[in-house]
Amino acid sequence: MTNPQNNSLPLQGITVIELGTIIAGPFAGSLLAEMGATVIKIEQPVLGDGLRQSGPKINDVPIWWGVASRNKKCISLNLKNPLGIDVFKQLIQKADVLIENYRPGVLDKLGIGTSTLHALSPKLIILSISGYGQDGSYATKPGFGKIAEGLSGIVPLTGRPDEPPLYTGFSLADASSGLYGSFMINMLLLDDDRKNSHIDLALYEPLLEMLAFQFHLTNSASIRQGTNHPYGWGIPENLVAFPAFQSIDNHWFQIKLDPQNCSTLIHQFNLSADMHLGNNLRDWFASNTMQEILSLLSELSIEASIVQNGETLSSNSYFTLRGDVIQANHPDLGQFPVPGFFPKFERTNQNIAFRAPQIGEDNAFVLKEFLSFDDPQYQLLIDQQVI
Repeated sequence: MTNPQNNSLPLQGITVIELGTIIAGPFAGSLLAEMGATVIKIEQPVLGDGLRQSGPKINDVPIWWGVASRNKKCISLNLKNPLGIDVFKQLIQKADVLIENYRPGVLDKLGIGTSTLHALSPKLIILSISGYGQDGSYATKPGFGKIAEGLSGIVPLTGRPDEPPLYTGFSLADASSGLYGSFMINMLLLDDDRKNSHIDLALYEPLLEMLAFQFHLTNSASIRQGTNHPYGWGIPENLVAFPAFQSIDNHWFQIKLDPQNCSTLIHQFNLSADMHLGNNLRDWFASNTMQEILSLLSELSIEASIVQNGETLSSNSYFTLRGDVIQANHPDLGQFPVPGFFPKFERTNQNIAFRAPQIGEDNAFVLKEFLSFDDPQYQLLIDQQVI
């Protein structure tokens, strides 16, 4: 691993081949790209990554795609064509890392399985993210992020006891897997003596580890306590809750309710201890503005926060000054908010905020500059529909 210069990002000089689709693999690639790695993303010719068709768009440009592919070089490559496989192998020989999230066995059928790739490059770090992992009786089953969340044990904790369990409203398993995978890649990059490194990560495993408590609950099964009890963990005796209320000016907010805070509020509102505190608070909050409510709760030293959404996050100066939300300036789409770069690091200002390349937009750069293909070689790939 090359030592970065003082003014460069930590992973400058590291080359990553991203053979991932949609979320889990590409998210791991994004985290590495934002730390300076050269990430070459491979897509199918014509079809591209399914993320191109996901989420909201501005003038038919998907914002999610433009954030996921920023700071990457995107090429098209047909891996069902022998010439495409040859190009892929040449890329691998110049790479430090390969990220892939295909079903186990797919790369073997293409002739580019783990043993073949390590024969080409013994120091190559391979991250394989799949639904159920690379071995075991479930390995070849099709996997999906939401299915993985159900498998992890997290889903039964969410929702009310008399209703079906609820999923989170975003791709939690995929994002967690990308985060874990990129972390492990960075750890292995520190080992100059590494050989034949293969990270086997199932989509459900990061969440399973985060829910370590679930193996030792006092009751036989976790109990859904509703989203007002995010730290309830299915444990009936848990005394901390985070209910959400709405102000008269239609802002939602959450407060922390524990025995001490409840006692403070009972004294503040002159309530009887046996009265239903939640109903009384709801009535008072509903007749006051958000500013009045937060001011009172601050005086009482009770933890509270406005429930943010995409609109409020992008208009709140706190988040923009922190760099949590930044403005992308696109020549055709104008200016619009996107997530910043995390964790905070003084050199991440070298990153670009948004880039939504067309399928194969960086073919010429990667093949001619990175692999030194001449014009006839490059034209042959076009003629044979390899790129």
